[in-house]
Amino acid sequence: MTTTDLTNRYHLDSYMEGGPARWTLDRGRLPVRAVILHHTGGWYGRPLDASATVAEEIAQVDALARDHQARFGIGPGYHYLAFPSGRLYAVGKWGTQRAHTMGRDPATGERWNVQAVGVCAFGNFEAELPVAGTVAAVRAALGEVDRIAGRVLPVIPHGETPSADASGRGFAQATACPGALLRATLVRGDESAVHADLDAVRRGVRAAQDRLAEAAALLEALR
Repeated sequence: MTTTDLTNRYHLDSYMEGGPARWTLDRGRLPVRAVILHHTGGWYGRPLDASATVAEEIAQVDALARDHQARFGIGPGYHYLAFPSGRLYAVGKWGTQRAHTMGRDPATGERWNVQAVGVCAFGNFEAELPVAGTVAAVRAALGEVDRIAGRVLPVIPHGETPSADASGRGFAQATACPGALLRATLVRGDESAVHADLDAVRRGVRAAQDRLAEAAALLEALR
């Protein structure tokens, strides 16, 4: 899978309050230590599926970028965005901090936005199953991050990120992000959540029930 690089599109004063230099990091001194997994929790326009066009997807990335810039000073707040089509977009340069996770890593005292790459899937995975394209795109992002880092990095669901404030006091991330269904699929390897077609499952159950009923009727007739 090829990643579409949109990082120059958003590496501008209009998307980075105070200018790009304010958000640029020395990765030699501040290496990436983890990936934090997110979902958007909804859409920035009509919900898109696997048939969406590149133009439709980029329009939603642009809308997300404007929203994040207004709220957090930088947009998009992630490094990668994944869509149901299977397309993956790099939207934040590797050597920039973003705005995806509050607080600091208690182990290092460094802000998560500095030491972690944010990978985000479009959709609400508390309410919907991730389709195969979404999962493939997220996995491609994880693979790309590992290749750039030169090692396999831990993947942390946003809501489970261990966090502390500037004084070192711990707190819980108050979010269900990236949604239970995506979290189970990508972090714990539950493949059934990826491929399950609920209608097909229901049809299969009904067919099995019909076969059992036929077998029971045949046994009753033979008694």
